[in-house]
Amino acid sequence: MPLPERNPLEASDEMESGGKTATLLWSASEKDGDILHATRFIAPDPFGFAEIDGIRWILVADLELGRARATARVDRVASLDVYKEALRAGGNERPRPVDALAAFLREQEVAAARVPASFPFGIAEDLRAAGFSVRAEPDPFFPQRQVKTEEEIEAIAEAQAAAEEGLRVARDALAAAKPRDGVLVLDGETLTAEALRRRIHLRMLELDFSASHTIVACGDQACDPHDEGSGPLRPDAAIICDIFPRSLRTGYWGDTTRTFVRGRASPSLVRLYEAVRDAQGLVFGEIRDGADGTEIHRKVEEHFARLGFETGRRNGAPEGFFHGTGHGLGLEIHEMPRIHRDGSILREGNVVTVEPGLYYRGIGGVRLEDLVAVTRDGYRNFSTFPKDLEIR
Repeated sequence: MPLPERNPLEASDEMESGGKTATLLWSASEKDGDILHATRFIAPDPFGFAEIDGIRWILVADLELGRARATARVDRVASLDVYKEALRAGGNERPRPVDALAAFLREQEVAAARVPASFPFGIAEDLRAAGFSVRAEPDPFFPQRQVKTEEEIEAIAEAQAAAEEGLRVARDALAAAKPRDGVLVLDGETLTAEALRRRIHLRMLELDFSASHTIVACGDQACDPHDEGSGPLRPDAAIICDIFPRSLRTGYWGDTTRTFVRGRASPSLVRLYEAVRDAQGLVFGEIRDGADGTEIHRKVEEHFARLGFETGRRNGAPEGFFHGTGHGLGLEIHEMPRIHRDGSILREGNVVTVEPGLYYRGIGGVRLEDLVAVTRDGYRNFSTFPKDLEIR
């Protein structure tokens, strides 16, 4: 996807007629990378951000006022409750947050707002009804988010270290488990996907990270790449562990995947594993500033096809290599750029996953995922965890 040439924070003349133009966001930064990027303020409930004449505002309820003043990286902090009080004094008995937002915008002599495509439709309609022009911009709203600063790089490196600690927890538990009657047993209990995931999540919390939807998928379950996995884990079967924790302090994510076999892998599974491992190596050889993510993905497809690993459908389910080679990561787990059939040109400072995979029911699934920062001539790999298939 080509990136917009202009910065969304730069005003356009056509929207400024009759008043100022604001860059406006309204969402919960716990879920929205754009407003977290703009404010560096993590909150579970929606709040406002406005950039007007180069001044960056955060608009919050009194409940968050003190914390916003202490931690938000903006120029000014405004209380929505102050505007609500003024509206009540003027006869509006039940002012809504959007009414307070409109009052703030009027006070700042704003006539138009530039918003992201994800901006709440109801808020936009209410602002239009109040006389404001609201125009949605295409994604990415902040294209500069794709090129990470050194501070961001280090936050991501910290998150990736936590993710790899989760892999260590998984590997150690699998190594300690013993095969019995076709399942793995640990500390006298059947080791299930749920139990191993719980161990991983507890360790993430100890490190001040949150993890959810961690994948611990065994055998054919792993052939659905987003199946989180359930039930007993089995010896001699592929177990995909995909861990993507988020820092509770910075909001940045890590993301890593390894495939383990507790015991002995079948020759067919070993062949899958070697093909995926070699595909990762192929990608590493291509990554650099200016590389084409679409072309890299095509080379991975061709690599698998040369080895006889076809991609298609069997009994209505996809098999082979049917997801992207990699995705951007930062304040969101999936963001631009992409190494994909519809990929992007990679730029120095991008952070992307490298995660080829192969999936065939009856054999199992294999995925390996590292996280890298694109450099001028190559990449920096944040991932150091070993790539050993078998645990004996």
